[in-house]
Amino acid sequence: MCLWQGQFGAPALAEGYNSGMRNTRVRSSWQMICVLLGLVASADLALGAPASNILEKKLATPSPIQWKSGDVEISLIGVAWGPADSPEMVSKGRDQTPVEKPEFYPDRTYALALGFRAQLATVVSGEMYTSSGLAQIKNVGGDIEVPVQLTHSGFVPFSGSPGVYDVHFNRSTTTEYWDLFPVSPDQKEFLFEVFSGSDRVHLKGTPNFSFRIVRKGADFVIINASPGVETCLNFRKNFAGTVGTGSRVKLQLRRENATVSGTEQYLRIGKTLWLQGTADSLGNLVVEERYPKDRVTGIFKGRFSQDCQTIAGFFSKPDGTRLQPFEFREVSGTSPPDANGSDTPQQ
Repeated sequence: MCLWQGQFGAPALAEGYNSGMRNTRVRSSWQMICVLLGLVASADLALGAPASNILEKKLATPSPIQWKSGDVEISLIGVAWGPADSPEMVSKGRDQTPVEKPEFYPDRTYALALGFRAQLATVVSGEMYTSSGLAQIKNVGGDIEVPVQLTHSGFVPFSGSPGVYDVHFNRSTTTEYWDLFPVSPDQKEFLFEVFSGSDRVHLKGTPNFSFRIVRKGADFVIINASPGVETCLNFRKNFAGTVGTGSRVKLQLRRENATVSGTEQYLRIGKTLWLQGTADSLGNLVVEERYPKDRVTGIFKGRFSQDCQTIAGFFSKPDGTRLQPFEFREVSGTSPPDANGSDTPQQ
């Protein structure tokens, strides 16, 4: 609130001894200041208005959306939506000189930005550019739109031909980046498909992965839309196999999206161990072996097969020592494997 000091406190008493003309001038000056302050406040609100239209969400780990592009594992880690010319969205662009002239689209004044983390198994010695294979499906006819860059002057295609090389490594095994798409402010659902192999360069053929992003109020809902994917994201299965060269083991596993839990028995040991861990949508698995429940006795780190019928990887002590390979295969019922094996993990 803007108050004229002549109305309250000591300044008002002092003014009482001066002429009415001076009193009028002071009052007018304070009124002018109040008007100016009001205009400044209104301008600040107007300039800040676009910020209220920005939606951004960081996704928990492991990501619900992951795929492989060649040797690169790609995970969706964030989603943002807002006016394409807003500083928040422009900041998600890349510091590259565009080859073509940037432009904004009058029918699609907003931008949808997808944040990704890409990982390689080994460090590249220099710079490496590759394609994620990502495309947005625009309509029921299956027309696609590829990711673009965003600058202060507008959207601009990635350089390079043929294909879109949106993944960039620079002497590292990990990189994070944003892919942007021009969208209408009224659009609430977005369908994306991922192409693999040689198809990922030309973005044609049969996609091997699909997902949807739905804008609901001030939040995003991420949906894995690939046919048949639920069979590996939610199941109860029995597995049997070996740890090391001779330790026979049976597992009862339950998977609910990223959470994996269950029990484990080494033959003839006569005890049940507990399993608790996570698995991502690429099938990568990290599970703690516990006995009793509050004590970690080992770590399984491996991967499900594409049909989730086998698990293979390496087992170690909690500190990473005594590394051994393991392999488990799905079995029917609850029958244990061959009872001739040893009853504890090899030390």
